[in-house]
Amino acid sequence: MDQRSMAVFNQLLQRDSYISVQELAEKLNVSRRTIYNDLDKINDWLKDHDLPEIQQVRAQGLYLDELTKKEILNSYSFSEISYYEFSPDERKAWIYIHIVGQNKPYFLEDVRELFQVSRNTALDDIKRLKNDLAAYRLQVTTERKSGYQIIGNEDDIRRVLIYFLSQVIPKEGWYGLTADLENATKGRKDRALEPYKIFDVPLLNLLRKLLNDYEQRYMIELTDDILNSIVVWFHFFIKRIMQQAFVEVDSIEKEIIWETDEYVGADFLCNSISESLNMQIPANEIYYFAMYLLSAKVNYNSSPKLKGEEKKALRNVVEKMVADFQLYAAIEFQNPEQMIQNLLLHLKPAYYRIKYGIDVENTLRESVMNNYPEVFHITKKVVHHFEDVIGKRINDNEVAFITMHFGGWLRKEGVTLDKTRKKMLIVCTNGLGTSRLLESQLEGLISDVQIVGVTSLRDYEKMALNVHFIVSTIPLPDKGVPVFVVNPVLNNEDKEQLLKRVNSLFENSSKQQIYSVDTVMDIVGRYAKIEDSEALSKELRRYFYSPKNTETEMMKPNLSELLPEERISFKKQISSWEEAVRYASMPLLKEGFINENYIEKMIQNIIKLGPYVVISDNFTLPHANPEDGVLKTGMSMLLLENPVDMLGKKVSAFVILASRDNEQHLRALQQLTKLLTDKEHKKIMMSTTDRSRILSLIQAYSTTQINNKE
Repeated sequence: MDQRSMAVFNQLLQRDSYISVQELAEKLNVSRRTIYNDLDKINDWLKDHDLPEIQQVRAQGLYLDELTKKEILNSYSFSEISYYEFSPDERKAWIYIHIVGQNKPYFLEDVRELFQVSRNTALDDIKRLKNDLAAYRLQVTTERKSGYQIIGNEDDIRRVLIYFLSQVIPKEGWYGLTADLENATKGRKDRALEPYKIFDVPLLNLLRKLLNDYEQRYMIELTDDILNSIVVWFHFFIKRIMQQAFVEVDSIEKEIIWETDEYVGADFLCNSISESLNMQIPANEIYYFAMYLLSAKVNYNSSPKLKGEEKKALRNVVEKMVADFQLYAAIEFQNPEQMIQNLLLHLKPAYYRIKYGIDVENTLRESVMNNYPEVFHITKKVVHHFEDVIGKRINDNEVAFITMHFGGWLRKEGVTLDKTRKKMLIVCTNGLGTSRLLESQLEGLISDVQIVGVTSLRDYEKMALNVHFIVSTIPLPDKGVPVFVVNPVLNNEDKEQLLKRVNSLFENSSKQQIYSVDTVMDIVGRYAKIEDSEALSKELRRYFYSPKNTETEMMKPNLSELLPEERISFKKQISSWEEAVRYASMPLLKEGFINENYIEKMIQNIIKLGPYVVISDNFTLPHANPEDGVLKTGMSMLLLENPVDMLGKKVSAFVILASRDNEQHLRALQQLTKLLTDKEHKKIMMSTTDRSRILSLIQAYSTTQINNKE
């Protein structure tokens, strides 16, 4: 057997319980097919030594019987055998990190030794790294005595360092890395941990302690994930300072940063580091550290300070964004001031991240865009207020962070808790916006469970538990309560799996056949070549599971479903806009979608707030809140030949919107907005009295997919 087969064998021997093929593949960073080949080699060896072969139990995994394990472990030494296959991208990232972070020369042989690769493979990796760095105006040079070095502006070197660090974050995040490294020096060798040994564990521990002191001193709490990231970033910044590689900070920016609490905190932090490590940290570096503290996401801040005009401008931005979001989404937040305060808490660090070019990778970006396309689309429409103030375009990473805040608040308001229900705690390391989004998803998904709170990892470790189960974004230390680990943004597959696992806690599932997709994949992969494992896995899940709880999530109605032909009416003229609203609402009233109170509430809202429902020239979208009298989600339309005056604005098209919640109508609304932005099609719709022509336009836009790349 080769080293990898021996590592697989070692996993089976050291394991007290079953282990799946998928888990083995993930541990070694290889394909499932590779694992099957290794299992064949192991079974051949076992047969040659007259020992029982590896056993496999459906829905459980692989195992060796205890007698076989004892016999092998007594005769052979397996304690030092480990294996991990580094991908080309991982090797490239680690090469850069080791060149930048080493306090000693770094040579080609170091690369080969670290990854156990050939000379040609190592040279190819370095060549690819050189090509990537050219875009950042950085160069890789090499000399006989000093080895590889990165040449360029120190600020650029550190930005790229942060990017490559984001590519090698351990599966459980940076949390736990210190303990893993300490165990690796005491116990058996773990090849996957070898590159991480560049970290100075005492320095990591010192930085964590100092940052905890900083939080207490200034009465803030950094999100768990950003705290762990800052510990790692500052670790490498200090390593660069030790190498006499310093940054420069603009003098004007220094004046602004100097007035902040974060600068005082950075000064305290750097002085403590200087004393502990007996080193001098230049003044520019203190300002540089302060930039990162200013840009750090927080769960709470007792006094989120922005000075003078900045504070006023940012508050104004948030108010405009919330107002526009309500307008474009055709909803009304019940507590907009609390929404504004929470968004302001997020936008302050976002302001500094964008201002100073600090790119924090949002690992949830694609999930947010895929699972909340309408909310993401509306958020992109309102962030221009933020861009106008900061003078820079906001990337999709930051838009996704803001989307989480809006997405969470769409379902957050008006929730009541039943004390007789099962209790659930949410542990989320990704910050306030993500926590709120996850909480709102779980409220809609598991409606008969009481969410007792959302907490950070650090608070979880200190609290006494009185809950039936926990949903967490990371694995947690065992406290005797079942923990379900989920992605912060749940897709339909995640929801199916979570529902199944939660239901199994409280229901007798013996009547229902439970199928494991992973087990079926293992069986198929054992005897056949799978061309597209992801597609096959999805197809199997669709076949095995169809929980009713997720049906509404899978499809929001489109425009043609909410606005059918029979609810489109025409009129030459009408006495007032109020009468137009009443007339346009009649189809919805007659069909039982709304009651009389809803009509009057729409009119009262317009009188109170002005013609905010005029969303395009001559086009208005009257609506009120679901609790004002909506029985079913739907739309109706009235087209006037002669426009009517609505508090100073001419209107000839009225579309009445009634939605049972804050989300059901979003897809249809975006399709309607798309139609209105096409001047030709809008002109046709506004001028014709032919229902079939309007219907054909509606049907054409009802198939439109929202493009969040626009």
